[in-house]
Amino acid sequence: MIRSLVASLVLVAAFVPAGAAFAEPDDITKPAVVLRSADRTGNRVSTVPAPVAPPAADPGVSSQMQAVLDLVNVQRTARGLVALRFSSQLNDAALDHTRRQAADGEVYHTDPDDGSNTGQRISRTGYVSSTWGENVAAGYPTAQSVMKGWMSSPGHCRNILNPAFTEIGIALVTGGVTYDQFWTQNFARPADEPRPAGNYDSAWC
Repeated sequence: MIRSLVASLVLVAAFVPAGAAFAEPDDITKPAVVLRSADRTGNRVSTVPAPVAPPAADPGVSSQMQAVLDLVNVQRTARGLVALRFSSQLNDAALDHTRRQAADGEVYHTDPDDGSNTGQRISRTGYVSSTWGENVAAGYPTAQSVMKGWMSSPGHCRNILNPAFTEIGIALVTGGVTYDQFWTQNFARPADEPRPAGNYDSAWC
């Protein structure tokens, strides 16, 4: 399937499937190319007021969520990085954001309604992070296809293989506007958890 690649800090329309990467880098360089939207970096911020009546998040782990986590950890452990574990709070943040994108028919990191970024949405759940990142995508029907898309894009790949992350939240919402499937990965490490050993290798992505 045709995909449109755009340079960092340039935003153009893309063919489906579409995706975007957003990260607060630790010791790695920010992506030069992404699938859907301009790369952005961010710092941890204070919690902002939650929107009125946010949708309830299901803390359960679906088979698709587990499949994505398994594929992420195959990539990480093959390179000597720690395997990521699920965080229910990151799952909640990912699900809320994915529902909003599905309703709008667009992928984005900054919510057009309340202006929140990834770090703020993670903070709303009560999660206190030392570092965080986000991958989003639309139009990929399976865990295998969305992971192939993310791993084929330097920006998304770097989030997946960031040695500083230890936890992940994953969400899939189907029946969205424009694209049938919308995906989100939220990555983070708790503020009180030491950074794991390991360094990013630019040859990986």
